[in-house]
Parts: sequence; structure tokens; C-alpha cells
Amino acid sequence: MALNHIPSMKYCISLTLFVVFTITGFISQAQVSETFLFFDPYKNMQYKLERDLGERSDRGGEASLAIPFFDDFSRYSLPTNDPTIPVSWQRWVDQKARINNTFAVSPLSIGVATLDGMDETGYPYNFVDEFDEGFADTLTSMKIDLSGYSEVDNLYLVFHYQGQGEGNAPEEEDSLYLDFYSPFGQGQWFQKWAKAGENTEGFTRVFIPIVGPEFFLDGFQFRFRNHSTLSGNWDHWHIDYVILDQNIDPENFVYDDVAQQYPINTLLNVYTSMPWNHYQSDPQAFMADNFTFYQNNLGPTENIASGWKLRYEDQASQNFPGQDLNVNDNGFQEIVRTGNLNNLIFEPTVNDSCATFNFCVYHNPTDAYPQNDTTCFEQKFINYYAYDDGSAERAFTIEGAGAQVAYRFQSAIQDTLLGIYVHWTPSGYNPSANSFVLRVWNDAGGQPGSEIIENFTSYNPQYYQDGYDLFTYYPFDDTVVVSGTFYVGWVQSSFVRYNVGNDKNIDNNTGKLFYKLFNGNWLQSQITGSLMVRPVFRAAKTGPVGVEEIAMLDLNIYPNPATDNVRIDGLSTERPLDISIFDLAGREVYRDRSSGQSTVELSVNDFSRGTYLLVVKDGDNVVSREKLMIH
Repeated sequence: MALNHIPSMKYCISLTLFVVFTITGFISQAQVSETFLFFDPYKNMQYKLERDLGERSDRGGEASLAIPFFDDFSRYSLPTNDPTIPVSWQRWVDQKARINNTFAVSPLSIGVATLDGMDETGYPYNFVDEFDEGFADTLTSMKIDLSGYSEVDNLYLVFHYQGQGEGNAPEEEDSLYLDFYSPFGQGQWFQKWAKAGENTEGFTRVFIPIVGPEFFLDGFQFRFRNHSTLSGNWDHWHIDYVILDQNIDPENFVYDDVAQQYPINTLLNVYTSMPWNHYQSDPQAFMADNFTFYQNNLGPTENIASGWKLRYEDQASQNFPGQDLNVNDNGFQEIVRTGNLNNLIFEPTVNDSCATFNFCVYHNPTDAYPQNDTTCFEQKFINYYAYDDGSAERAFTIEGAGAQVAYRFQSAIQDTLLGIYVHWTPSGYNPSANSFVLRVWNDAGGQPGSEIIENFTSYNPQYYQDGYDLFTYYPFDDTVVVSGTFYVGWVQSSFVRYNVGNDKNIDNNTGKLFYKLFNGNWLQSQITGSLMVRPVFRAAKTGPVGVEEIAMLDLNIYPNPATDNVRIDGLSTERPLDISIFDLAGREVYRDRSSGQSTVELSVNDFSRGTYLLVVKDGDNVVSREKLMIH
């Protein structure tokens, strides 16, 4: 069966479904923990555009940049062929760092560049040896023309760095480095600054003077690089507010900038996304009364007038200017403001099975860098519920064969549950060879109760090398109609770490996330955040979109129950089919391949008594699934 990895959920989709079962006989040891991870939807959006537009080309042959050089990472500044991103925004020549707005704590402005143990594809540099260490990411500036300058011009590189943020604190050997490049002769890199790993709590500002005639040439560059554990999202360094200019006095250096600081992730009162027809059932009930937005005034007190805009797809924006005025004692501080929605709702009469609204908050002081004065997000109504904002700063981990995880949701209307999306965050150990099976439970007094459906088909964690914000879709064997409170999750087969994304910017785990060790009771998790698991519904869709409808075979399997042999009639004669038998633990205990005949006979002499699932596949697609009893 093909598992569908979901780079982004821009379009309305509907997915077909498959499988069901029960698990027994696991070892009863387990451990629940949280690891420090990262996930970046903004960077991955650009990466997907790269794939759509073809291989990128560097800006070779163009003139070097002139000073002042500035980047606060509030807009995408890495190389890209995306025609919607002006070439003039580009400041860097490589793509190893990740531009994001969810991972730093107290950034100077919205957006930072993060260096860690993963490459630009979202995959660990070494996913085989979880303890391997070495140089990982680099962030290299474009060429800069420093010809005509000298030391009397007081050129400085100014930047701000933070270790850990919401992620993993770099250890002493997990250092951050700064190098200068001299284009003199054949060219050479010189290390100019280094910092041993630590949790810096806030951002630290650094001034590095540019001295030496070898640097005052056309073609000067600088780069940041990190030494890291190479097995995933470890040892995080965040870079912000990078300036290279002349006439800088480190003893008297003040910014003139009021910036947005953090993103807004939802205007709903619980979810970050929900099916559109569920929202339409009672729009006002699902809306928040207000929202919080964050600004940072890096200079003296300003008259900060804030407003917001709401737009549905390509329609004209609803503009709400002058909604918040902040004029007193706001200098040199981070600012937390509340926006009143005044009973605003997303227009429920939009006639579609899904809808996407763009919401922006802006302010209008006149300052040096207007690009960081606005923050926007998309409120998506598709066919799933989500608590998370799409960024996995850390991971929820439970270790233990037979351990179960259950996550509570509330369906606004009666609807058909098809499957779940899961974001697996690569970090250290690679569990992709280990299986799990899906479960759905009803509610029993605020915790998981009896099973509603149980899968026979087992799945594995999936990891990809084409971006960061990738979810895998796992269909249930059979659909189930739910309403009100229900729980989705899985039972894992191995005593290894199954790292699931945990968004640390929003806490919805409290009171909703449960786990159970083998033969134990349900326990409420104490790990805060929002688990990146999303139940998928039919959501008023009349047919599949983006996933091919598979024609199922009508097979005749007999005898059933069986003792010695099983005969299967009705197979395709056009091409070979794969035939598998799974036990109740989801393990494949038998596999064969038909050779284009309509009937095959299987021997089950060596099977233990019990219930099995017989699955027939045409390539990656399941075309039949039947329970098989062995006596």
C-alpha cells in the first residue's frame, strides 16, 4: 500500500481508506520522553517551489553586493528560482540553514536562520550512526564589494546568536563558527570567531571588526557554520539581525526598528485547522474572542498603530486599520498586544468543500526595515483537525513494545473518519523498520475507552528527503462514522523510540494526550505542546481528489476456517499480484506472488490457531483484504 507524504495542505483533498485489527502479546516495558526537534513550514514552502521550478541557478555573473548588508530573515533570502521572490532579497549562496519563525525565543524580529544536524532536504546528515559528530550546516553570504574601504572606515559585522531556543541546547563541542573570506590570490577562508555550545537563553550581540587589506576587496564573503551531532535535529544555533556596514561604534549602536516578533497561528478557539463543513455547522462557536500578537521595539518609544487584514483566496481584503494604538513607554522592549476580533467569523457561505483565508497583522511606524512590520498566516479548512501549527520543535517519544498512544479530538458533526496524518521527526535512532497499527477509541469519562476500530494492516514511520513539513497519511482498514469525542492513535510493536512531532508553540496536549504501557492503565501525558497527529474525515467530499480510486477484487477464499490449505479464486489474470498474511500483531507471516493465474492454493499447515488477515496487493495498492481463520 502506498503511503502518501503530504508536503503541504494547500488544496482540498479526499483520501481513500483501507485496513483493521487487535494486538496481544507484547513486552511490558516502556518509557515516555520528549526530545528536542525542529520543523519549519516557511523554509519547506520554498523548498517545494524549488522542486516545482527545477534546479536552482546561483546568481553567477552578477555584481557583488554593496554595503550596508542587512538580513533579519523576516523574508526568504536564500537562493531560489521562485518568481514571486525578488532576486533583490537574496543575501546568501547556500541553502543549508533553515529560515523559520517558530524556533527562537525572543528574536529581534520575526524570522531567524537556524543551523542544526540536518541538511537542506530535511534529512539528517547521518541517520545510521546516531552519535556521529562533525561540521553540518553553513550560511554563506553572497560576494560583497569592500574595495575602496580601509580600517579607518570602521567596518564591522554585527550579528545576534542564540543557542537552543525552543530546541536542543548545543553542548560544548557543538560550536558555532564565523569565517571571513579573502578573494586575494586564489582565495582563502579565515576563522574569526567561535562560540562553544550553551543555552544562551536570549540573543547575544557580537561585533567583529573587519581589518586587514586582504579583506578590503571586491568578493569578500563571510559565513556561519556549526559543529553538531549529525543524526537529526540536535544542537540548534539561531542567527538573527545580521549587519555589515561602515562607521559603526560598538559603544553607541542603537537600532531604529519596530518589528513583528512571532507568527499568529490560528483565529479558532481550539484548533489550527478543521474540516470546512464542520466549521460551517456553527462558525461563531469555533472562533476565538481575540488573539495575541507580538512586537519588538528595538529603539526609543514610537507611535505604533496596528491593524489587520482578512482575505479569502483571490478576493479583496477586509481591512481593519487602527485597531490598536500603542504610544507610551514602549521603547527598547518586547511588546505583547491583544487583538479583539469583535465577533469576526470566516465567511461560512463559501460554497466549497474546503476554504483558505489569509490573515495579516501589520503596524505602520516609519523605521529602517519595513519588511518586518507585517506577519501573515493561512487559516486552512480542509478535511482534518489539527492542534499544531506545523512546526515540530521537539518530539513526543514513547518506548515499549505494545505501548499505546491516544489523542483526543471533538468532531463537530457526525462524519466518516478515513485515517490520520502523522509527522515523524528524524532524530537519532531511525525507527522506520519498526511497525505500528492504528487505533480509534471512544470516550470513557475523559480518557480512551473501548476500541471503535482496530487495524490489521501494520505501518512504519516514514521519512523523506524533500522538505521539512511532511506528513504521512495512514488510512484505516475500514471507515468509521464518529461524532463528539473520540481518540486516534496507535500501538507500537517494538521497544524503540517512535519520535512524533511535538509543536511547542501551542499547548493542546494537556488533558488530551494519553499513553498506556502493555497491560497497564491509561495515563495522561505531562509533556506540553501539540502532538502532530491529525484525524482525516470525508468532510462532504463526494470522491477522492489526488488519490486514485482502487478497484477491489471480489475474491472467494475457502475453506475458511482452514486447517491445511486455503484456495483463493478470482485473482487478476492480467498481471501478478502480491499475497500476504498478517498475524494479530501486524507481522507479515506469509508472502507469495501469483503469476497471472486466477486461482492459487496456499499451505497453512505451519500456522498457529487463530485469526489472520489476508491482503492482496496490485503493486502498492490493496485490492482485497479478508479475515482468515486457522483451526
